[in-house]
Amino acid sequence: MLQRDRVARTFHNESPLRAGPFVSVDCGADQDRLRQALRAWTSSGSSSPTNPFQDAEEGTLYLERVEDMPPDTQPFLLALALRLQGELIGETGWPCAGRLVAGNPHPLTVAVSEGRFDPCLYDALGKVQVDLGPGVPAAGRGG
Repeated sequence: MLQRDRVARTFHNESPLRAGPFVSVDCGADQDRLRQALRAWTSSGSSSPTNPFQDAEEGTLYLERVEDMPPDTQPFLLALALRLQGELIGETGWPCAGRLVAGNPHPLTVAVSEGRFDPCLYDALGKVQVDLGPGVPAAGRGG
């Protein structure tokens, strides 16, 4: 288990959401599934048997290697992040309950400056930042 994953699990286990699920997804390995799940979840709130966003409702969704999420998928993650913050987005107009934690092996500031990561998404994810030491960014902004 990665150190970033352990930090995310600790946030979950020490929070009011600890009774809910902890779902971990690798953004680099599951790009197609994430794209489909995010589109379905943010557009209609529909469910599917393999939707990690629905599986993590009332709990914590941990996204490992978030910088690997393709640019065309990032707006959907931003919509989800805003819903988790209580904003009503889109036609369905409903917020969702839960926590989103993002981990990354490299500082996301580099991906933002290179145009590979949406700066609005960076801001939405960067509410809390934990740095595990040199070269090992943890949760939140990932750097």
